[in-house]
Amino acid sequence: MYKVVIIGAGRIASGFDYPDSTEILTHAHACCHSSAFCLKGFYDSDYARAREAAKKWGCHAYQTLDDALREAEVVICCVPDAFHGQMLAAIAEYSPRLVIAEKPLAVSVAEGEEIQRIYSGKLPLLLNYSRRFLPEFHSLREQIGQYGKFLKGVGYYGKGVLHNGSHMIDFLRFLFGGAQRQEVFPGGIPDFAGDLSKDLVLNVQGAPFYMLAIDSRAVTIFELELFFERARVRILDGGTMIEVYETRASSTYQGYENYALASRRNVNYSQAMAGLLDNAQKFLDSKDALACTLEDGLHVLRLCMEIRGEAL
Repeated sequence: MYKVVIIGAGRIASGFDYPDSTEILTHAHACCHSSAFCLKGFYDSDYARAREAAKKWGCHAYQTLDDALREAEVVICCVPDAFHGQMLAAIAEYSPRLVIAEKPLAVSVAEGEEIQRIYSGKLPLLLNYSRRFLPEFHSLREQIGQYGKFLKGVGYYGKGVLHNGSHMIDFLRFLFGGAQRQEVFPGGIPDFAGDLSKDLVLNVQGAPFYMLAIDSRAVTIFELELFFERARVRILDGGTMIEVYETRASSTYQGYENYALASRRNVNYSQAMAGLLDNAQKFLDSKDALACTLEDGLHVLRLCMEIRGEAL
């Protein structure tokens, strides 16, 4: 079993679920559920928080970062966004076999490029853009080629261009292979500290994709609607449902085509954490490719910074 230490003991690390929860929503639960990984413990700058998480998950609370990292073969970095660069640099000094990091990679392009300099060719890093680890979205990506030309799309998000908007940008890159900034509208919603949620247009395969910000202080949303020549895809309820509509001849008006519901599929989003560790295990066991690399994270970071007007 691979020995795991989690750095940071917040919600995504420990807080969203419990050992007896039916859904796996935290890194701790995914580790405890896996036969390939052994959760050794938590380190947090707030030692009381680390002790609380360790008691909950039946493992150790480390008083120093050095104590934690000396024990780890796999390190999961769950610190707040602003500390990603600093913590990832500190982790690299201990040369674990794999580092798993929460998104975003960093909070500036310079910081992201420094992480790349430290890690590239020396230390593998797996980034948790969670939709990449769900089989339903892999199936969708394989099917998209059957739908014809991409015509237009729209997505709704909140809680900052970088913090949560980067999820949507990475998802578009995962599905289509790329996305570029086309237009950013003035203003924005201040619903995440230092990271406005902005309305913008991306270029995806030569067609517009509208990313529209919804104030996360009122409601949490992550939804997309994708229009193709032969299909319409709706991703709803935070990404927990996929609807596919196919073009069919109108039953009313001769010569017209309409989108008609062809399939509806639930996405078991609680399997994203398990999928993340499954990818990590396959990489460690046999060097299978990592599903979301440092380079993927750096591409998304650069685009987010362009959108925010902070490309340098």
